[in-house]
Amino acid sequence: LEETYFKIINSKTAQLFAAATRVSACITNKNRKEKDALESYGRNLGLAFQIADDALDYYSTNKIFGKEIGKDFYEGKVTLPIIFVYQKAEANERIFLEKIFKKKNRSEKEFDEIKNLIKKYDSITSCFKRAEHFVNISYNALSIFKPSKEKSILQNLTSYSLERSF
Repeated sequence: LEETYFKIINSKTAQLFAAATRVSACITNKNRKEKDALESYGRNLGLAFQIADDALDYYSTNKIFGKEIGKDFYEGKVTLPIIFVYQKAEANERIFLEKIFKKKNRSEKEFDEIKNLIKKYDSITSCFKRAEHFVNISYNALSIFKPSKEKSILQNLTSYSLERSF
């Protein structure tokens, strides 16, 4: 499950971020090492951003940035918060999760039950720890660049990808 999840988010959000940062390096005639560094920065920032976004779907209490809370759940998307719960869950809880996500539609009551499991297994904290790992890689990818206003802006974006969630 986790491997499939990362393949999906790497092919979507992370790829978009990586392309955007690599293109900017190409436009400004950076060398290959700098292009690769900026691509790594973007890819890892994209991974962190998507993980944080997926976690928001289960723990936020408000509609944030136009995203409806529980949207992923109601669409039946198995994202990292659910994967972490599944990895820690007892056998009967795993059966429940499988049943819920195989259904065509899910109810508000089921969403509440899923949120209780997420809380029980502290899945959101696990998500943010994983996102923080990618933030650190993203931040460190910029270490080849000399200090500058632009570098500071990019580094600040890495922490924003997690802070926007709190």
